[in-house]
Amino acid sequence: MSDFESDIFDDDIDDLELTERTQFQPLSTVTSNNNNNNHPNNQPQYYQINQPVVRVNSKTHHLLNHDNLPSYIYPTNFEIRDYQFNIIKQALFKNVLVALPTGLGKTFIANTLILNYYRWLKDAKLIFMAPTRPLVAQQIKTCLSLTGIPTDEIAILLDKSRKNRPEIWNSKRVFFTTPQVVENDLKTGFLNPKSIALLIVDEAHRAKGNYAYNNIIKFITRFTLSFRILALTATPASDIPGVQELVDNLLISKIEIRSEKSDDTIKYIKQKEIIKIIVYPEMECQEISEFINYISIAIEPTLKIAIKNKVYENVHPSNINFFKAMQASQKVISNPRYNEGLKWYLYFILQLLAQVGQMLRRLNVYGVRTFHSYLLNKYKEITTKFETGKSKNKTSSSFYNDININKILKKSQSLLTDPKYLGHPKLINLVDQLKFFFNDPKTNSNSRVIIFTELRESALEIVKAIENHNIKNLLKPHIFIGQSKEKEKFDEDSFREKAKPKGRKKKAKANIETEKIEKQKKIEEEKLLKKKQKQERSTTRVGSSEDAQLNGMNQKMQKQLIVDFQKGIYNILVATSIGEEGLDIGEVDLIICYDSTSSPIKNIQRMGRTGRKRDGKIVLLLTEAENKKFENSMETYNFVQKSVLQDNIINLNKSDRIIPKDVTPICEKLFIEIPEENIEINNTEDNDELIKIMTQKTIGKKVKPGKNKTNKPHQSLITEPIKQTKKPKKIFFMPDNVETGFKAASKLVKK
Repeated sequence: MSDFESDIFDDDIDDLELTERTQFQPLSTVTSNNNNNNHPNNQPQYYQINQPVVRVNSKTHHLLNHDNLPSYIYPTNFEIRDYQFNIIKQALFKNVLVALPTGLGKTFIANTLILNYYRWLKDAKLIFMAPTRPLVAQQIKTCLSLTGIPTDEIAILLDKSRKNRPEIWNSKRVFFTTPQVVENDLKTGFLNPKSIALLIVDEAHRAKGNYAYNNIIKFITRFTLSFRILALTATPASDIPGVQELVDNLLISKIEIRSEKSDDTIKYIKQKEIIKIIVYPEMECQEISEFINYISIAIEPTLKIAIKNKVYENVHPSNINFFKAMQASQKVISNPRYNEGLKWYLYFILQLLAQVGQMLRRLNVYGVRTFHSYLLNKYKEITTKFETGKSKNKTSSSFYNDININKILKKSQSLLTDPKYLGHPKLINLVDQLKFFFNDPKTNSNSRVIIFTELRESALEIVKAIENHNIKNLLKPHIFIGQSKEKEKFDEDSFREKAKPKGRKKKAKANIETEKIEKQKKIEEEKLLKKKQKQERSTTRVGSSEDAQLNGMNQKMQKQLIVDFQKGIYNILVATSIGEEGLDIGEVDLIICYDSTSSPIKNIQRMGRTGRKRDGKIVLLLTEAENKKFENSMETYNFVQKSVLQDNIINLNKSDRIIPKDVTPICEKLFIEIPEENIEINNTEDNDELIKIMTQKTIGKKVKPGKNKTNKPHQSLITEPIKQTKKPKKIFFMPDNVETGFKAASKLVKK
């Protein structure tokens, strides 16, 4: 370990180095009017002079509370853990990226930093950013229960449009918010970038590209370097370049990374039993093998054309890949070598191959029902558009009208009339695993299960499969998805109606009126049918999941489902990616991964949903190809975990110290007394209610005691709101020691 890494009390900034550093960037060559300089070899080269923002002296501009600087506090309200203690010791003086497995107390580390910077600095802003409302609520609860900071000094900001935002930023010190709010308030001038002393970045693996986290740090560094950054994540990135990107974007000067097998964390990790079940769909399900063969025969002529034109690799039709076909189609479109006719001909061929890739993936990974739904929708769309003359894509029409595709549609429709038909070995194993788990004597009424799948259609299919093989109502599943509605499927009747030729012949007035009446009657009948179907769906668990699949689940529905899950109304959630992070779902005893991804981050997030406060079990249902993908992703994860701790693998940044270099704080382990008001608010179980209470306090001048006649929580908190002011004008901040006014262009370049 280098001296820089070992001595946390060293001042990492060399002020002279920063002051003298000047970057030169070449500009376009400028030709002089002098004829002697007209020759290219004689043309002068000009360089733009870039003066980076620097801190001129070693003293921070933040007002220090010198009485508190000799010590830093480590709260003993919770169990003292060595790895947390060591990480905090580093994070107080360096910009640290903390990568800890879920449930190992990243929030404790963050709030200990908040507590100490609150003590050390007099009026600087301490900001905790999280990407979602539930995460913001979780973090503020920890702050209320750990730091002892009065609620009058804490603000929660989740609305970008409040008119009194400047007053809130000026009057509070500790903020819990989303990165989008901070970015917006920096740009509008509501928040002074030089007032920020601590930025805590939750779910730091998102700090890529143009995400708000990156924009915030870029903005602040234009004005000051005197602020601390703490980045929190369970998995920093999928590879070393990804970790380096985070380090660069977040100005990280130290990485603290632990795994579930690290020496100082292993004793705090609950046991996780991982069972891997490898299935072979073509061998175990005759229909899947048969359908893949039919598809291969139907698509082979089209594939040969793509191979002959060298726009797709030479593979067996059963190995056509959706993503590869889509990438190839984009390359064709952007290739100037092709004339327009050939370009679009090849493009539509590759689009058809991509559709076949989707079919094969659904058959291999998800099952016959999910596959049939996709194929039938595409069949109706392509054949209808071609028949009505709205499409001239003969390649697609020929494929979907192929006798082999008709065989698939006929047989799959026949198979799916049986509600108990499963159509994939994964579903058979899934139902068996659930029955075994809930019939196990160790399982009790508090036991919960989450099943992860990437496709919404698959999630609903899983719910139906569980319900159709239920025993004594033991299994109580419900779908858990995002807010967006289901993508509308192709409506053949509506399309044909619109595609009818609109002739100029005048119709009899009576016929026109009759058509209008019939059309209106049809609309009303459809409305009544949808209403009846919705009422019928609401009476059953499957129906409720179907309704959620059609209309999406807004935040209110998601929240209610989590409450019902915790109460035991449902004991199985079938979740898409929404269940992987950002929600407080509670303790889960069994995780079943119905599919796998190549992202170690997503795999770790899924498996991290169990084994938090008690032992857990994970079942991975994988095809042979998925297993290879899973193994590769986890090998990459382990490689990243080990590699980032090695010297010279990651290029770290220098970070400002903030407190004076001649001050060496010593640790003071102390039990923090929590104010009664903090305890009262923190006892709020409902996150939305907590956010509401803290929002009221944020916009209020003070809280007066009142009578609680209804026995409802926190009715005694009566808030006097700040008077709404007119929308403030935008404020422009300037860096310290910046040169203002006009400057000759010749002064900005060097010859």
